Amino acid sequence: MKILGNRKRIAVLTTGRQDYGVLRSTVHSMHNDPAFDMRLWVGGMHLKERFGTSRDLIHSEGIPIAQELDFLGEPPNPIEDSSRAMTMVGNVLLSESPDALLLVGDRWETLSAGMAATLVTVPIIHLHGGEETEGAIDNVMRHALTKLSHLHLVSHPSYGKRVEQMGEDPENIVVVGAPGLDNRFRDDLPSVNELEDFLGLSLDDPVVLVTVHPTTLGLKDPISEVMAVSDAMDKVEATYVVTLPNSDAGGAAIRDYWINWSKDRENVSLKEVLGAGRYWSLLNCTKVMLGNSSSGMLEGPSAGANVINVGDRQFGRIRNSRIRDVEVNSAEITRLLEEAIQQDWLLEDEMEDWDFDERLVSQRIIEAIGKWNIDGPLRKKFHSI
Repeated sequence: MKILGNRKRIAVLTTGRQDYGVLRSTVHSMHNDPAFDMRLWVGGMHLKERFGTSRDLIHSEGIPIAQELDFLGEPPNPIEDSSRAMTMVGNVLLSESPDALLLVGDRWETLSAGMAATLVTVPIIHLHGGEETEGAIDNVMRHALTKLSHLHLVSHPSYGKRVEQMGEDPENIVVVGAPGLDNRFRDDLPSVNELEDFLGLSLDDPVVLVTVHPTTLGLKDPISEVMAVSDAMDKVEATYVVTLPNSDAGGAAIRDYWINWSKDRENVSLKEVLGAGRYWSLLNCTKVMLGNSSSGMLEGPSAGANVINVGDRQFGRIRNSRIRDVEVNSAEITRLLEEAIQQDWLLEDEMEDWDFDERLVSQRIIEAIGKWNIDGPLRKKFHSI
């Protein structure tokens, strides 16, 4: 029986705003827990100015950064960058010798790290496995990471069952909830006035938060979704805050489109990075979320916002009645946007299986890691059901 040491050295990899908001509460809890030697590795979009250099936000929180991994090229090239990420993560795994590597989600950067850990036989702890995003290539990467991982910390019982369907041992599957929702209960969220100063506009009702990422499976034109969304925004009066897309293929084109479109529109604020604190402060005064981000499937409903999910990028995720799906059609998006501003899409009884735990998730995560032992060599048996 291998026990991960009296003081467990856990490496945590974050590659951008998309995963640090999820990891933040766990990183802070683990940093403050004497049972852990938490090593935070920061890379990818965090280090690039065009993505807002979100590393600086981590520095401002007082969390020490053990490693900076600059594997993202200029311009990004997923094939070359994933190879570089795998090499860099592998080298740091060898030099720091952590007891385990904590990874979240489904991106190519994370899969590269998972491959590196597998090759140097470092156990993997995986957050948010078992989920589905049928319209994004992330889907298969998430499932691949599940098969590489040894401890599965899932957000919902349904996702835990899916991980078990993939042959994973139920003893190594723990339903902990969605750690990103811990940010909702922070006591240091910026005030509305501070948020308005940062955004450069008044958050007059109704506030609509917009995020459109590339749909990496299905759509050939990355601009079609953002054009349909922006056309609806032009037709419906509101205060719009737009967060710019990730580094996936098509993201640069969407970014350029928003920058050009937003010029001279005084009711629009365009931001690369908000940070988890500002993001939740904004969610608390948001009436509608619009776009195709996974945040609309989780954080939006949790905050009580109406959510308009455009296209099929998020197909397969659990929904509740605050979420409305719409095709990439400007007229339909406009109709739903007007309805979402005028009404509250209240929860219905039949949607009560949307039961993500929303408090103290980070504590459940570090408790699960603290109790976890792993047998000798990293052998995994396929668990038949």
